[in-house]
Amino acid sequence: MSKLYAIVDIETTGVSTNRDKITEVAILLHDGHRVTDSFATLINPECYITPFITGLTGITNDMVADAPKFHEVAKKIIEWTEGRIFVAHNVHFDYGFIKEEFRSLGYTFTRNTLDTVRLSRLAFPGWKSYSLGNIIQQLNIIVKERHRALADAAATAELFTMIMQSGAYTGSVNDYITMGLKASNLPPGISLDDILQLPDTHGVYYFKNKEGALLYVGKSKNIKSRIAQHFTQHSEKSLKLRQRTHSIDYLLTGNELAALIKESMEIRTLKPVYNVTQRNPSFPYVVIVEEIENTPRLITVKSKELIPGKKTVKHFTHKKLADSFIQNKYLEINDEALKNGITAYFDPKGKSIQFVSKDNLAQYTNIFYSIINSISLWFEEDMLIQTEGRQVTEKCLFLILHGKFYGYEYFDNDTSIQSIDNLLHYISPIEYHPDLDQLIHTYLRKNPGKIKITKLNAYHES
Repeated sequence: MSKLYAIVDIETTGVSTNRDKITEVAILLHDGHRVTDSFATLINPECYITPFITGLTGITNDMVADAPKFHEVAKKIIEWTEGRIFVAHNVHFDYGFIKEEFRSLGYTFTRNTLDTVRLSRLAFPGWKSYSLGNIIQQLNIIVKERHRALADAAATAELFTMIMQSGAYTGSVNDYITMGLKASNLPPGISLDDILQLPDTHGVYYFKNKEGALLYVGKSKNIKSRIAQHFTQHSEKSLKLRQRTHSIDYLLTGNELAALIKESMEIRTLKPVYNVTQRNPSFPYVVIVEEIENTPRLITVKSKELIPGKKTVKHFTHKKLADSFIQNKYLEINDEALKNGITAYFDPKGKSIQFVSKDNLAQYTNIFYSIINSISLWFEEDMLIQTEGRQVTEKCLFLILHGKFYGYEYFDNDTSIQSIDNLLHYISPIEYHPDLDQLIHTYLRKNPGKIKITKLNAYHES
């Protein structure tokens, strides 16, 4: 019991794990009754500390100039938290920053966590605020240096001791997952131990009924936490899942982008009972090329009615957008045709070609396809996107080819990609769907610092 809990507090340059860094860390060992040991150090964040943060924490750029960098204390953080429950006030903040620091070093940091915010609500119900500052006042906890890691960790440790003395938390498995999950909330055949054994990393998970039929597919950055949430929520869907789920499977993806893509593919292919919303196409209309009386034309069709082999130009969320796109493209084609002395006759609304003379048809067709073939389905450039793999020795590569998502695969970190043909040998093509392009496009926009992008023209040039 003497090494059961590691109470952690950190100070940072800001609140974003993507942008900001740790400036100080403190770890106090707690045996469930008292603090048994402590460790604290400033950390050089290798970036600028703003005056606002200095005013809040008292930590200046000069103070951290000669402090160890995170990689120099990483081993000690591992040793001080290994085999212990990671405890913090608003644990997702401290744990999230430390996980991200280890991720940037190529390592996965995983600990079971406990949040004293949630525990405080159980031990001291009815308070308006459970911020550390308010709790310190309510319980008369003496803190000499607020917003310094060691002082705040000591305050959290004193709070944790009071919670343990209150009997609100006993350290048993029924109290474990952020105090929100009870055995009575779980589906038949699934125990709290089953939930605790789930990984707390990126992946896709599957709920199945007693006969093994698929009920639901989901994805998460933390499989364990997300599945626990399903069984603490009280929505109609959650209640039905709780009643019908008999087993849980999961697939680790190593990164969020692969989880997003895998979930979308699985829902579309497997059609789980409770993934109704995600089964509906985001792009129900598509513009294709149709040869009518030997003349190439653009037409709008419903995506579900698309005949395999038809040339796809662009996918759309609404028919009006597709029709407007066609009209604009015909105007562009007509302008180029007129420059070459070709007259194409449009219908009254200008939405389709009515007539092109036979003498000019071949030239018009060349103009038509030169413009249409220049349209990318989604991405303007072909590229290779690199993210983390499922292990520290692995990377995950996503291929964008011919303006659309081609597929992805996992490689050893030391694998060298010499050419596009080399890539195509390893990456199997995935059936095209515009939803996947949209997922990737959105992910790239929201997570510019988490990925490495290589333009494929680099392989052409080499």
